[in-house]
Amino acid sequence: MKGMSTQGRAGVFLTVLLITYACFSSLKAQASHQGDATVTLKGTNITLATVFKAIYKQTKVGVFYAKTLLDDQVTVDVNFQNTRLDEVLEFIVGKKGYIWVYNGNYVTIKPKPVKEITAEKHTSLMGDTSSTIQSVAGRVTDANGNPLIGATVQIKGSGEGTTTDVNGNFTLPRVSKKDILLISSLGYETRAVGVKGQSILTKLNVAVNDLDETVVVAYSTTTKRLNTGNISVVKGDEIAKQPVNNPLLALQGRVPGLFITQSTGVSGGTMNVQIRGQNSIVNGNDPFYVIDGVPYSSQLLPNIGGQILGFSSSNGGQSGSPLSFLNPDAIESITVLKDADATAIYGSRAANGVILITTKRGKSGQTRVDINLQQGWGKVARKLNLLDTRQYLIMRHEALNNDNLTVGPEDYDINGSWDTTRYTDWQKELIGKTTQYTNLNASVSGGNSITQYVVGATYHRETTVFPGEFSDRKGSVNFNINSRSANDRFKLQLGANYLVDNNNIPNVDPTYLATYLWPDAPTLYNVDGSLNWAPNSSGRSTFPNPLAGLQSIYKVKTKNLISNGSLSYKVLEGLDILCTFGYSDLQSDEFAGHPLSIVAPENRPFSGRDATFGNNAITSWIIEPQISFKRPVANGRLEALLGTSLQQTNSKGQQLLAYGYNSDMTLEDIRSASNVLVQSTLTELYKYNALFGKLNYVWRNRYIINLTGRRDGSSRFGQANRFHNFGSTGIAWIFSEENFIKNNIDFLSFGKLRASYGTTGSDQIPNYLFLDLYQPVNVGIPYQGGTALEPNRFNNPYLQWEETKKTEFGLETVFFKEKILFTASYFLNRSSNQLLAYTLPIFTGFGSVTRNFPATVQNSGWEFSINTKNISTHDFTWETNLNLTIPHNKLVSFPNLATSTYSYRLIIDQPITIQKVFNYAGVNQETGMYEFYDKQGKRTYNPSFSDDAIPVTVGMPKFFGGFQNSLKYKGIQLDFLFQFVKQLGSNYAFGNNAGTFWSGNQPHYVMDRWQKPGDNANIQRFDGSGALGGQYGLATFSNAAYSDASYIRLKNASVSWSLPQHLVSKLHLQTSSVYVLGQNLLTLTNYKGLDPETLSSRTLPPMRVITLGIKLGL
Repeated sequence: MKGMSTQGRAGVFLTVLLITYACFSSLKAQASHQGDATVTLKGTNITLATVFKAIYKQTKVGVFYAKTLLDDQVTVDVNFQNTRLDEVLEFIVGKKGYIWVYNGNYVTIKPKPVKEITAEKHTSLMGDTSSTIQSVAGRVTDANGNPLIGATVQIKGSGEGTTTDVNGNFTLPRVSKKDILLISSLGYETRAVGVKGQSILTKLNVAVNDLDETVVVAYSTTTKRLNTGNISVVKGDEIAKQPVNNPLLALQGRVPGLFITQSTGVSGGTMNVQIRGQNSIVNGNDPFYVIDGVPYSSQLLPNIGGQILGFSSSNGGQSGSPLSFLNPDAIESITVLKDADATAIYGSRAANGVILITTKRGKSGQTRVDINLQQGWGKVARKLNLLDTRQYLIMRHEALNNDNLTVGPEDYDINGSWDTTRYTDWQKELIGKTTQYTNLNASVSGGNSITQYVVGATYHRETTVFPGEFSDRKGSVNFNINSRSANDRFKLQLGANYLVDNNNIPNVDPTYLATYLWPDAPTLYNVDGSLNWAPNSSGRSTFPNPLAGLQSIYKVKTKNLISNGSLSYKVLEGLDILCTFGYSDLQSDEFAGHPLSIVAPENRPFSGRDATFGNNAITSWIIEPQISFKRPVANGRLEALLGTSLQQTNSKGQQLLAYGYNSDMTLEDIRSASNVLVQSTLTELYKYNALFGKLNYVWRNRYIINLTGRRDGSSRFGQANRFHNFGSTGIAWIFSEENFIKNNIDFLSFGKLRASYGTTGSDQIPNYLFLDLYQPVNVGIPYQGGTALEPNRFNNPYLQWEETKKTEFGLETVFFKEKILFTASYFLNRSSNQLLAYTLPIFTGFGSVTRNFPATVQNSGWEFSINTKNISTHDFTWETNLNLTIPHNKLVSFPNLATSTYSYRLIIDQPITIQKVFNYAGVNQETGMYEFYDKQGKRTYNPSFSDDAIPVTVGMPKFFGGFQNSLKYKGIQLDFLFQFVKQLGSNYAFGNNAGTFWSGNQPHYVMDRWQKPGDNANIQRFDGSGALGGQYGLATFSNAAYSDASYIRLKNASVSWSLPQHLVSKLHLQTSSVYVLGQNLLTLTNYKGLDPETLSSRTLPPMRVITLGIKLGL
C-alpha cells in the first residue's frame, strides 16, 4: 500500500525540521486545501492500512503514523462517496482520539519524533571523521502496509543485523550513513536500502510463486511455504482441461504417492484409489473424502452393476464409484493429504490419506456469465492382435490332428456350417463404435465486498462403444453464497451440489466376446433384419449371437445431494467461533433385465424371463462446532483450534428378484412378475463423534511447529474400545532464512526441512461386527405363520482400531529465483492391530470370527517432484513438472504366521499383495505340455500348491509418476501430461487354451506353439479335445501368467487459443477461447493383454477421447 508508517513518519519529521518557518506557514495554509480533497471508498471488513492506501491513491497524500500508537490492521466498514479527507480521517481516527497534521504531501497522525543519538565512530570507519555513527530505527511492511514480522535487516558486508518485531519495527544501534541495509523476509523480494537518516520505511514486494498460494488443509488454510505436512494440490483449471466423467481420473499421474486405476472404461465404472500403498490386509484401504468440509462415502452400497461396472479391490469389492456423481466442472481444487501432520486431525478415518475437494466460490466483482461447451468423440484406444481366419483354421485343424480326432458335428467353425472364407473383426463390431461426448456448463457469479455468489448448471452426455443406443446422461446444479455483516463479525456460507445421473448400459461387458468370438462366425443379422442364430438342419442354433446378450439392460438412476454451510462470529480480534454443518443424500434405483430374447430360439420354451431391482440410499449429516484463536506472540504467530464432530450415516438398500413375466416389454414393471423374491436387505446406522484440536506456531517465519490431536468414537466398535486417541507433531525449518545461508548460497531462493510423526486409524470395517446378529429363515411352511431367526455370526465385543503410525521427512527447495522447485519426501508408515478373520472349528457353527491380530504392515518410499520454469519471456513461457514415487510394501511381523490360515497368502518381509503361484518351467520339448518346477527344482506336470508355490509381487507398482509440460505463446497454450507406471501384472500370455471350438479365437502369439518333439515353444500343443485344460489352468496360475505390464501413456493434452482482447471487446465479451482436449491419446507398452491399466482382456479399456470446445465470458 502507499500508506506510510513509523519510518516514513520519522523521515518527514526530520525533513520538516529543516524547512524554514515561512515554508512551514505556506504548508499550513495548504492544509485546508488538502483536507478538502475527496475520497470515494466502499468496503466491509477492510483494514485501516487499506483505507490509507486508497487515500494516497486518490489524493496523493501519504499517511504517516506510529504503529505503536495505531494498529493499521483494525478493520472498519466504510462507505465514502466523494467525502472530504478531513471527514474521512475524523471517521477513521478522529473518533479514536487521534489528531492529524498536514505536512506538504503527507499527513501525520500523532507523530512520535525519533531522538538523535550521539554520533560515534563505527569500528569499521575508524579515522573517517566524515562518517557519523548513529542509531537507525525503522519499519518493514508489505506492499499493503502490513507489518512483516521477523524480517531480517542486515548491514551489507558485515555480520551485524537484527529482525523486526511483531509490529514490523527494528532498531540498529551503530550504523554509518554510508552503510547499505539488506532487508528481506520470507516470501518477499530482498531490498537494499541506503542509510540517509535515522528513520527508514521499507516496503517489500511479494516474491510471487507457488509457495505463497493459499491451499486448503484440514479445518483451515495455509501456504506451501509455511506448511509442515505433505500435501499436493490439483487446481480446477487442470481438471477443466480433461474430458473426464469422474474427477478422480483428473488426478492420475499428477500427484506423488497417489495411485489410481480404472477397473473399466465404462462410464460410472469402479475406481481403485490408494495413497501410499495398502495399509490393511483385508479391510478398507480407501482414502477419506471430504467435500467442502462434508465427509463423503468412498464406496457405494452393494448393488447389481458389478458385471458391467467392475469391482473395487478395497472395502468389500463394491462396484461403481461415488465420485462419478460429483460434477468436475464445479470443482475449484483437490488437495491430497498424505503424512501424519496433514491427516492426523481426521483421526480414525485418515490412515489411508485424505482427499479434500473444494467446490467453486463466488468472487467480488460485476456479474459474470460463463459458458463452456464441449463436443467430442471417443474410441477404444487399444485392441488385441488376434488370429485371422487363416491362422485360426490352421490352429483348429492342427488341434484335432494332435488328438487324432476328426471334425465333429459341433465343430461349426470348420464342419461346413459356417462360411470359412469369412472374416469378422469382432473388436470392431462389438467395441468399435465411436462414442459421442457432450458437456455443457454455464455459471453466473459476482458480488461485492459483502456478498459473493456463484450458480452453475451442467449437462453431460456420453454414449458407449457398444452396439445399440446406450448412454450415460447427467444433469447437475450447484451454488455457493458467502456473506458477511458490515462490521465483519458475522459470516455466513451456504453451498450445495445436486446431480441426477441416468446410466443406461448393457448388463454384461461384451469386451470379452470381442476377443473370443470365432473370426469365421456368421453375420449378426438375417436378411430380414432379425438376429442371426445360424441354426443347423435340426433347428439348433450354432452361433451364440453376441447382440442378444446386449438386450440384457442395466439401468441405474442416481440422485446425489451434497450440501454444506457455516456460521462464524468474531468475538474478539483473533478469536472466532465457527460452526460448520453438512448434509448428503446419495440414492440409486437399479434395474437389470433378462428378456427371453437373449436365449437361443430353440431353448425359449424351457426358459423364463427375470429382472432384478435394487435401490440404495446413503444419507449423512455432520455438525462441527469450532473455536479458533490467532494472535502474534513473541516475534511469531500463534494459531489454535478446538472443535468437535457429530456425524450420523444411515444406509438402506434392498435387492428383489422378479420372475414369471409373460412379456419382455413388461420387465421393468415388477407387478407383472408372478413371483418376487427378496434377495437381500440392508439397514445400517453409523454414528461417529470426536473432539479435535490443533496448535500452530510460526516463529520469525522460519521455525514452525504444528500439533494436532483427536479423540474419536465410532459405533463400529464395542463399549470396551469405542474411543481412541490420535495425534501428530509436525515441525519445519526454513533454513533459507538463516543469514549463513543467505550470505553463501545465492542461487537458493527457498529451502525448508520438515518432519512429522503421528498416529491415524481406520474404521473401514462393516458395521455391527461386535454384536450378535440374526437373519430370517424362510421356509415353505413357516411355523405358526411366523418367520424364524438364526444367528449369522459370532460377535466380538473387544474389537480394536487398526492403527497406523506415520513418519515422514521432507525437503523443499527453490533455486534461481523460482526457476526450479524441488521436493523430496521419505515416508515410513506402519499399520498394526490388523482386523482379520480368525478360523473357528466347524463344531462352533461358524467358519470364523473377526479379531485383532498382532500383524504389522509397512509402507515406505520416496516421493520426488521438480517444477522448472524453462523459459519465461513477455510472449512465451514454458514450464515443466516431473513427479516420481517409489513405494515399498511388506509384512513386517505376524506372530505364528506359519500355523495360521494366512500362511498360504502372506510371507514375512514380502508385500501383502503377493500371489503364491506355481513356478513355470516352460513347454516340455518331448510331450508339448506345460510343466513346472517343484520346490527341489525338478520338473513336474502336477505341482503341489502347499509345497511348490512361490511368491510373485503384484498389485503394487515399482514406481510411478507423471511428466507434464505447459507452453504458452501469446494467446495460444499447449499442455500435455505423460503418465508412467512400472509394474508387474497378470497377462493373457497363454490365450484361452487354444484348440477347441469353445476356446474361441486367440491372441496372435499362440502360433508360437509346440508342433513336434524337440520344438522350443512358448505355447503347448494345440488341444483339440480339451484334455490339456488342466495344464492350461496350472499355467495361468503360474509366475509366467504375470509379466511386465509397465506403460507410458499420453494421459492428457490440450491446446487452447484465447481471442485477442480487441476482438473480444468487439464481440461484447469479457473473455473468449476455443480449445481441443484429448484423453488417453497414446499408450506405449509391451503388455500381453488388452490394457495395462485395467490388467484385463475381458473388460473395456479406458477410452481415447478428443473434444472441441469454446468458452465465453459474458
